[in-house]
Amino acid sequence: MKKEIIKITSSSAQRVGEHKMYQPIPDVGIEQISPFILLHHHGPHEFAPHNQGLPFGPHPHRGFETLTFILDGEIEHADGHGHRSVIKSGGVQWMTAARGIVHSENLSANQRENGGKMEILQLWMNLPAALKMSQPNYQGFQESEIPKVISEDTKTDIAIISGALEGKIGAAQSITGLKMFNINMKEGGELSLKIEEGKNVLFYVIDGEVLVNGKLVIGHQLAVFDTSNTDIDLKAQSETRIIFGTGDPINEPMVSQGPFVMNTTTELMQAMRDYQMGKMGVM
Repeated sequence: MKKEIIKITSSSAQRVGEHKMYQPIPDVGIEQISPFILLHHHGPHEFAPHNQGLPFGPHPHRGFETLTFILDGEIEHADGHGHRSVIKSGGVQWMTAARGIVHSENLSANQRENGGKMEILQLWMNLPAALKMSQPNYQGFQESEIPKVISEDTKTDIAIISGALEGKIGAAQSITGLKMFNINMKEGGELSLKIEEGKNVLFYVIDGEVLVNGKLVIGHQLAVFDTSNTDIDLKAQSETRIIFGTGDPINEPMVSQGPFVMNTTTELMQAMRDYQMGKMGVM
């Protein structure tokens, strides 16, 4: 049975520094699609030479994970636990903040010096209470390190970030069993996906036009599905890029403030104190 789309939302651009950002989650009428609690789409933007880069200097996180898709450009990650990398177009950065991490994100030194195109998506994935205070971790993968499934007609390719598809295992390890795919479709490309019942679905169209179970979804739109039934059928009406994920809803209280996502206000206050005392690392 085909899954029902219960809502399609469109996000509008807002300014972050010198570039545009779209925020599909949270939005009017959508607080979250648990465990997916925030999605930011930055760019596309052309940076001039000798630019200031991105305005994301050292800052803390606790209680969740971030997944950054580098669609274009070169993004440098550094954190107080000693992880450092530059991931280029087509790659991803998966950071498990868990009990606490201080990190920064910026254009690479090369792009700050020479300029160039930048387009990224950052997704926040909540962690259940049992994992919020687990060990922080960082995983960075270039495009060549991410397994792909390509259709016989070559009109559809799926980068498997985490989880499994057609016998291939994703590059990243998810501690909550998330399946995350980066889907690229040419006009006329078709794809059928089968979802486990009870899972929530993240479905965001970066750009293009695609029929999703017969309904048209276009660039900068988010499709929200019901949790029953299993089938999602896609047919691209033009060249289309999609971020797709599934995960178990977290049926727990969620209290957030800025970079901290916890279960109670007491835990939020503790997170602030721990950050101020340097317990999440220092940069």
